[in-house]
Amino acid sequence: MSDARSVVPVLIAGGGPIGLALAADLGRRGIRTLLIEKREDKLGPAKMIEVGVRTAEFCRQLGVADQVRTWGYPLRYSVDSVFVTDLQGYEIGRIEQASLEAEPSFAFSPERTVPCPQTWFDPILQKCARGFPNVTLRYETAIVDFAQDTNGVDVTLRDGKSGAVEHVRAAYVIGCDGFESTVRRLLGIALRGDRHIDWTMNLYLRIPDFLGQHRIAQAFRYVFVGAGGAWSFLTMIDGNDLFRLQLVDIDNDVLEKTDVDAVVTRFFGRPVTYTLEETTLWVRKRTVADRFSDGRIFLAGDAAHAHPPNGGLGMNTGIQDAFDLGWKLAAALDGWGGANLLDSYDYERRPAANRATEVSLTNYHRLVQHPSAVDIDEPTAQGARTRREMGARLVAQNEKAWHAPGAHLGHVYEPSPIVVPDGSPAPADDTVGYAPNARPGARAPHFWLDAKTSSLDLFGAGFVLLAFAEVATAALTAAAHRREVPLTVHRIESDEGAKLYERRLVLVRPDGHVAWRGDRLPDDCLTLLDTVRGAGPRIAAKRAAG
Repeated sequence: MSDARSVVPVLIAGGGPIGLALAADLGRRGIRTLLIEKREDKLGPAKMIEVGVRTAEFCRQLGVADQVRTWGYPLRYSVDSVFVTDLQGYEIGRIEQASLEAEPSFAFSPERTVPCPQTWFDPILQKCARGFPNVTLRYETAIVDFAQDTNGVDVTLRDGKSGAVEHVRAAYVIGCDGFESTVRRLLGIALRGDRHIDWTMNLYLRIPDFLGQHRIAQAFRYVFVGAGGAWSFLTMIDGNDLFRLQLVDIDNDVLEKTDVDAVVTRFFGRPVTYTLEETTLWVRKRTVADRFSDGRIFLAGDAAHAHPPNGGLGMNTGIQDAFDLGWKLAAALDGWGGANLLDSYDYERRPAANRATEVSLTNYHRLVQHPSAVDIDEPTAQGARTRREMGARLVAQNEKAWHAPGAHLGHVYEPSPIVVPDGSPAPADDTVGYAPNARPGARAPHFWLDAKTSSLDLFGAGFVLLAFAEVATAALTAAAHRREVPLTVHRIESDEGAKLYERRLVLVRPDGHVAWRGDRLPDDCLTLLDTVRGAGPRIAAKRAAG
């Protein structure tokens, strides 16, 4: 390695939400990080609209959850999803959800899904990442090539403005650079799945006095249903007058020749004044990379898995990649992570991504595949009957997509080489509903410690041992000291917590997943710690997709 080359522990390629979240997570862990992004540092159209409940929990760890909730979307504005024939016509079904001014109405999380389009979400993460002096963000800079050895990665970068080439030595490289990932291409990692489901066009429309010009009650999402079923979707962007309209077709030429005036008139039910702010054309896809890592180089987000956006699992699954990987990178660089800890990233996150992509595809089919209803617009008894039946079907099926905490919270890392099974029976994998459980590998359940403090607020910095009874813990503390593993013991007096966690002692990882639980410590606490820190037997990182 030339002395002229700059050296950085972690280099992240990609400045979208996944790269920014990972940079912020590494920043708070004290890891010097360079994030590069080939685009300019300016806002683009909102690809992602909603921040899922698990992402909101991670934002809580970063200290930005309140900013995500209060960025500007009116707290009293409806976040319902409504099915209509058009905005002057019939409402045929509504999926209700409490407005943002209400406290989360469910018991399983201190947070909730919130509308926070990427146009506002990315800058919140960017500001958070920049708040750490050990994090550097560089825009208009791209990876050209890299070569890795057993000790690091030599990376060639190019400045997008000057064309100047720079060489950087990184301990680890993370490709968060999207579906067309340069990092994945240079590694030669293949994708499996559906590269082309359909073409979709996003039309960003500014419609003044939107609510005053139609008869449908407030909603966050309007789904327009015609004789052939759902044909378009209008989503509130800023809680004021900016909306995103989605049109779907197999043929991109059809979409490119769209008569926007005619489409707006169709969904509004009459001509209306609007401004077309921007148009984007993209391919709906469902893919998962053959592997998420190669030596010292890792993939996260769309570089590793791409989803139909239905159900909001794309970006939100990528954020979970970032928080799984962040603590493991920090542990490896700080010296307490075992030699095999980073191998567990592929082992844990690839099955999780496969699960999420399948759920996304199912959600897409639920929305678009319905029998024809030629009389849905007719002001007749038969038309009313058709509307009731179609509306009931759409509500019943799509509640599973838009109100599905199981998809966001329910994945269990089992089997995992850094999780110690306890022999308890595995519940059915529910991708809709969510029943909290503390089996090893699961997300550690939430309960309130006081009026403002969640049990989740204890997690993040290092390992946490929750003690729900007066049980000896000194042996684990001593073992952690010997292995230099950060460990905090919390004595918990909570009947609710003890019932949820089911054991008197529960060891929780920095990412909030249960690593081990039992009613007393094992006889060999060093072996327990070696397993959960990735110093156990060699992991076979290459496994079949799925």
